[in-house]
Amino acid sequence: MKHSRIAALLLAASIAMPAMAESIAVVNGAAIDKTELDNAVANVVQSSGGKMQDSPQLREQLKNSLITRAVILQEAARRGLDKQPQFTQRLDEFRAELLRDSLFADMVKQTPVTDAQIKAFYDQSAAKLAGTKEVHARQITLASQADAEKVIAQLKKGGKFDELVKARSIDPNAKQTGGDMGWGNLSRMEPKLAEALKALGKGQVSAKPFQSPLGWHVFKVEEIRDAKLPPLDEVKAQIGRQLQEETVAKAVEELRAKAKIQ
Repeated sequence: MKHSRIAALLLAASIAMPAMAESIAVVNGAAIDKTELDNAVANVVQSSGGKMQDSPQLREQLKNSLITRAVILQEAARRGLDKQPQFTQRLDEFRAELLRDSLFADMVKQTPVTDAQIKAFYDQSAAKLAGTKEVHARQITLASQADAEKVIAQLKKGGKFDELVKARSIDPNAKQTGGDMGWGNLSRMEPKLAEALKALGKGQVSAKPFQSPLGWHVFKVEEIRDAKLPPLDEVKAQIGRQLQEETVAKAVEELRAKAKIQ
């Protein structure tokens, strides 16, 4: 009877006590919880886009990383580095940034962007582009008007645009990019730049140099096309992020308007 009573008490105690967290290692008396390893594995698998999978090898590698991190953090704390003013200041700044981002995320959660809003934004953008043109151009950037005019003269005599970009352009990236400016919508460009490019047909080069804060430019238009948006599915996520940013900006403005600022 006595032994039965003790067994019952032990059983009751084991039921009442919370389960102890499972540790994967103990570093100088401090346990590393298995949950930390599970989270680390999940992060690696997710960030790899499926290229990495949960495996004993991955877990062992991450376990060693967690142990190393624990050793480093313990030594930093032993030296009192977490009490230094510079550290506490950076910690406060990081906390402020993290808290700000958390607020923004909560604002987005409270006012989620709907598919209808995304579609309406897409349709409005498409309407604005209707009837406009896009050009794919390249440029040679020169330091002076005289240099630009010399390049134009060389082009008129049969000089190769590709060769002159690499030989004469002061743009440090010109040799790698060939002076490629990508596609640009004429209706959204700085008016004087749009006017200079609009005057050129496909395959034509500038008859006179164009000046900007970066220097003097000689353009070549490679292609011209009607402007249009990519399919909605391709830009849906991008539009969603833009609308979320607008939601946050509006909410912040409302907070400022309500705040007592002296």
